[in-house]
Amino acid sequence: MKREKINTLNEKDLLIGLITSDDFCREIVPVLVPKQLEIEYARILAQWIKDYFNSYKVAPQRNIMKLYRAKVDELNDESLQDNILEFIKNLDENYDEKKISNVDFAISQSINYLKKRSLNDLVENMSANLSLDDVDKVESILTKYKCVEPSETSGISLLHDSEKITDSFLNENSLLYELDGAYGKVIGKIHREDFIAFLAPMKRGKTFHLINVGVEAMKNGLKVLFISMEMSENEITKRVWTSLSGQLPEDKEEIDYPYFVENDESDKKWKIEHKTINRKAVSIADIQKKQKNMMRMFRGGDFRIMSAPAYGWNVEKVDLEIEKLSQNLHYVPDVIIIDYADILAPSEKGEYRNQLDGIWKRLRGLAQRRKAVVFTATQSTREGLSTDVTAQSIAEDIRKLAHVTCMVALNQSKVEKEQNIMRLSQIAIREGDSETKDALCLQCYAIGRPVLDSRFADEVEYKRKNDDDSNDSEKPKKKTYNNKYKEFE
Repeated sequence: MKREKINTLNEKDLLIGLITSDDFCREIVPVLVPKQLEIEYARILAQWIKDYFNSYKVAPQRNIMKLYRAKVDELNDESLQDNILEFIKNLDENYDEKKISNVDFAISQSINYLKKRSLNDLVENMSANLSLDDVDKVESILTKYKCVEPSETSGISLLHDSEKITDSFLNENSLLYELDGAYGKVIGKIHREDFIAFLAPMKRGKTFHLINVGVEAMKNGLKVLFISMEMSENEITKRVWTSLSGQLPEDKEEIDYPYFVENDESDKKWKIEHKTINRKAVSIADIQKKQKNMMRMFRGGDFRIMSAPAYGWNVEKVDLEIEKLSQNLHYVPDVIIIDYADILAPSEKGEYRNQLDGIWKRLRGLAQRRKAVVFTATQSTREGLSTDVTAQSIAEDIRKLAHVTCMVALNQSKVEKEQNIMRLSQIAIREGDSETKDALCLQCYAIGRPVLDSRFADEVEYKRKNDDDSNDSEKPKKKTYNNKYKEFE
């Protein structure tokens, strides 16, 4: 009989989770049977960690080497000692990079693997006893078999599960990161399983803002996957690197750089001033040096770029490519960015509006299944080129609003564009309070930065639509969609 190849990656991932994460241990230890693992040193180390967690209720984390030293004398096999020590040293030297950030997804993957190992053990035991005609033993084995299931499959009792109810309010496990300033207030806190979209007309900077939320995620130690369906890998790589490092394709001597200063001349708290800066072209020799500095700064964060043909990939293909990254490169994204949803291929035939609705439904499902936040963008109708974008500006199908957890509009008049200003307006949000005020963002695309700083627009003195129409009261009232997704206000 052909022996199945040992899946060392699954078991190494399992050990890393057990060593680095309390939450991972809390879910996995109750269903972990170390003797069912295939790698010999994994069985030993998993048992050590299981005993440690049951005693102290925390993962060993950086204390794993102390645990090894306390237990190593129990092993008579030197090669086994060396294998465990090599694994621990490799993890310790690359701890920030290797520790699991997407814990919820790692738990689901490990549960699935432990199910396979448990079922494999069941089949082998039953087969061995069947070959001996011990039917009673086979039936006994089958009767005593316990399914490997995570604790959440039993649901939550509102009268007994006080810890889970507390967690649902604190929401600590699912909060990924927050963006600074008024910009962050309009987008809201960013959680796992969120589905967030930017709405804007063509050439309004949607890709820049998608890059920006990814770069900020990486700075917070998260792993980002950016799938570009409009630009080549080279084009998007240059744009992301410029945003991250400030290095440009060529020298630029005069770059307009806006910034906020306190305003003593009116009732507005802030005003905008401009200065001229310069930037040097990218230095090939400095790229590796900058990468090393960033790896130290971002604590395991990373930004990976993939290019896909427009209308060539559907959501299932996206999911498959993410799974390949997870299995082959040990890269599990916390943030998935798709530029942009409307040019994904549909998964079924039918009317275009229904195809779009299916794409957006599946993207929400992708966020939930991968325990990640998904960002994308969608194009508004042509009216958005001359007026502010609202929920009514959504092209093709307003049902997109039903699937997102937040949608933000990018608004900019010609006069605002001349001042390097963009206004962000919250169109809809599923959780939390709606933000009715616009975020005024200062931008500098020349250095790849769509958000240098942000303040609420009603706090800033700046030139509005044109010289003859600069009064806020003369602007048409902005329509917003309420957080119940039921009616316009």
